[in-house]
Amino acid sequence: MDQEKIGVFISTLRKEHGMTQQQLADAIGVSNKTISKWECGKGMPELALIVPLCHILQISINEFLSGEHLLENGYTEKAEVNMMNLLQETENSKKKSRSSLLAFGITVIIFLFVVLYSVITNMGIGMNMLFVDMPTLLSMFLVTALFLLGTNLGLPFFDSSRIIFGKKKSVSIKQLFQAKSAIKLAKITFLGMGFLESCISFMAIQPMGEGTLLFTGLSISISIALNGILYGLIGFLLLLPIQVRLEIMYMQKQEDSEKKTEDDAE
Repeated sequence: MDQEKIGVFISTLRKEHGMTQQQLADAIGVSNKTISKWECGKGMPELALIVPLCHILQISINEFLSGEHLLENGYTEKAEVNMMNLLQETENSKKKSRSSLLAFGITVIIFLFVVLYSVITNMGIGMNMLFVDMPTLLSMFLVTALFLLGTNLGLPFFDSSRIIFGKKKSVSIKQLFQAKSAIKLAKITFLGMGFLESCISFMAIQPMGEGTLLFTGLSISISIALNGILYGLIGFLLLLPIQVRLEIMYMQKQEDSEKKTEDDAE
């Protein structure tokens, strides 16, 4: 779609109807700055605003997307072109979102590994095992899995990756809701279990020795106790962008469904 062409078209129609930018903005519930932005070709109306805007300007959605009035003999052909452009832009948007999500996840992982490596290097090679607490990690995974299975969200949790990366072609609103709920539950459970494991570890610390030996022992015990929180935060940060992406997809699906219902009612 040609945003500048559509912007000029909106401006021309507004003036033909004797409306100011403020009057048009009030009619559809936006600011006059938003109208100015559209008319300058620096943005496009949201999907929910296109129908009322077209109604006020007395044009069809097809004419709006074309940025010009259409004759009957060219209407069908132009509609097909607009539909193909919309499908292409939607596909490009999905690819961009998946790339951004993947890049964010990789960045978080690299950052966390750099921080861990720096801490471990400063503490010495002999301290590496302080950050490998398999019993804590396994118990966190186990409890999270039990929570997912107990709420029948185990399958939606694993389906979330297929939905995000487009491997699941047809996705319903219910499936998106279950997937985002599963990720949210796993995120909160994993983080909560991390804090719980750390609290238990702190309660089990028993000071031994004197002077430097006591300080060293306490430092090691505290470092081990903090593993639960560390693992929980890592899991939380990895699942957060997935949840956000699913939330966006869910809202888009809802808007499409509501628009379809309104069109059917008309």
